[in-house]
Amino acid sequence: MSALSRFEQFMEGMVEGNVARLFRSPIQPAEIGKRLERAMESQQTISMDRILVPNAYKAHLHPDDYKAFEPVKTNLQHEMARYLAELARERGFTMVHHPNVELVADPAVKQRSIMIDGQISEAPAHLGGSTQMIGPTGAAISGQPTPPKANLILYTDQGEHRIPVKKSVTNLGRGLNNDLILEDSRVSREHAQLRYRARRFWISDVRSTNGTFVNGDPVQERELRNGDIVSLGGLELRFEEA
Repeated sequence: MSALSRFEQFMEGMVEGNVARLFRSPIQPAEIGKRLERAMESQQTISMDRILVPNAYKAHLHPDDYKAFEPVKTNLQHEMARYLAELARERGFTMVHHPNVELVADPAVKQRSIMIDGQISEAPAHLGGSTQMIGPTGAAISGQPTPPKANLILYTDQGEHRIPVKKSVTNLGRGLNNDLILEDSRVSREHAQLRYRARRFWISDVRSTNGTFVNGDPVQERELRNGDIVSLGGLELRFEEA
C-alpha cells in the first residue's frame, strides 16, 4: 500500500470515529497533508548522490481553525509524520532524522489558510545526539551526494534543442506553471513529471489527455535509460544521460 493510500485510509478511520465534526472544519486534514508534501518536494537539497529534504515541519493555522484539531492533535501529528517518512522513502529522498510534524496556532495566519515551515534539523540530543541520515530504504546512511546530469533533446524545424535537467523533479506540460513548458496542442497543461529517484531517472504520466510513451509503449511510470524516446502525446524528446 502506498503512503498516500495508507494516509487516506487513516483519514477514513477518523470519519468513522467520534471526530467526524473535525471534517466540518474549513480546513481538512488531507489539505494539511498535501501542503506538507508540497513543502517537502519544494525544499530539496541535492548533493553527491542523495536528495535531502526537510524532516522538521510546522503547520501554522489560525487559532480558530487550530481549535478543531486540538482533540486529535497528537494522533494527527504522528500520522502526518509517518506519511512524510513513507513518502520520502517511496520517492528516494533522504532525511537527516525521522520526520516530526507540529500543528501550531498562529494569529498571524489568515483564517482558512495553512502556512508550512519545513527545515532540516539534526536529531535532538536525547535521540542520539549526532545527525543520522535516513535514506530511501529506511536505513541510516552517511556521505554527500552529486547532482544528476541529463538532457532532454527536442527536435524541431529549427534544429536540435538540448534542455539540461537541473532539478530532481521536473514538471513537463503546456501550462506556464511547469518547469519545462512545451507549446504544442498535443501536450496537456500538466502532462508528465521527470523525477530523479534512487540514482535513476523516472518519467510518469500526470493524467494527461494524449498519454505518455517511452519507445512507443504507453506508460504510467517508467525508468528511463540513455537514448530512450519519450513521447508526450506525440511530441518526442530524446533522453540523454551525461
